[in-house]
Amino acid sequence: MALRIVTDSASDLPASLAEQLNVTVVPAYVILDDVSYRDGVDITQDEFFNRLIGAARLPTTSQPTAADFEAVYRELLEQGHQVLSIHVSAKLSGTLNSAIQAKSALGEDQPIEIIDSQLASIPVGLLVMDAAGRADTADSLTELASYAGSRIGRHNGFFALDTLEYLAKGGRIGKAASFLGSILSVKPILSLSEGEVHPLERPRTMARALNRLIELVSQEGQLDRLAVIYSTGEEAAQRLRHTLAGMDLAEEVILARFGPALGAHVGPNAVGVAFSSSAGDGG
Repeated sequence: MALRIVTDSASDLPASLAEQLNVTVVPAYVILDDVSYRDGVDITQDEFFNRLIGAARLPTTSQPTAADFEAVYRELLEQGHQVLSIHVSAKLSGTLNSAIQAKSALGEDQPIEIIDSQLASIPVGLLVMDAAGRADTADSLTELASYAGSRIGRHNGFFALDTLEYLAKGGRIGKAASFLGSILSVKPILSLSEGEVHPLERPRTMARALNRLIELVSQEGQLDRLAVIYSTGEEAAQRLRHTLAGMDLAEEVILARFGPALGAHVGPNAVGVAFSSSAGDGG
């Protein structure tokens, strides 16, 4: 028997890390020109963003189905595993509900624990990494779930967007709607709080926004994990990663990329930083 971690593609956990950590990623769906694609399976990130930029109609997204989760859970259970399933905030997606329906279909007595991360994108991925790192030493599924739950408040992210257009049209803008009046003149920085997207600051250029991301992360002190994520514009993300790596805030700086599930909402030229803090329960 082993404890296995399941997440969804809105965690933006790099495929290489998911494989290394033995994490199963259930893909969300993105609909482009009336054709449905599985995030990271039927369409690559490059293909998606190339089509997004030139699309006459903005793509839409859909959470994994209960049947998708049921198939994954069933396979792991049949292999003798117990499952900890960690997912994007229920306030931003119906993914958690699909996972809960799948567990119910299999029977409530099955060894499956489901967690609402109250996060989105690579902050979820970092929480998944925390849980995966503890899976081999945890005494039970209950203990592992408790550990992961206790770590949620220590994770957060700051995201600089080139435009709020995609977030607004996708209906995921939440509290950041207060920035819409200046949508054309700022590069908004958003954060996550209580499972929702919140407006933080609105610098007028992306250069200022990137500098501010560095300042915001440096204020967090020593970190357990640190990541840089981008949609398009890998060069800028690599420069940001290099700068943060030189500040010795964490042992390494992971480079991740928004997949279609969230890329459809953040749009091109988005860059973010995510972290898990070493102390305190606040993000």
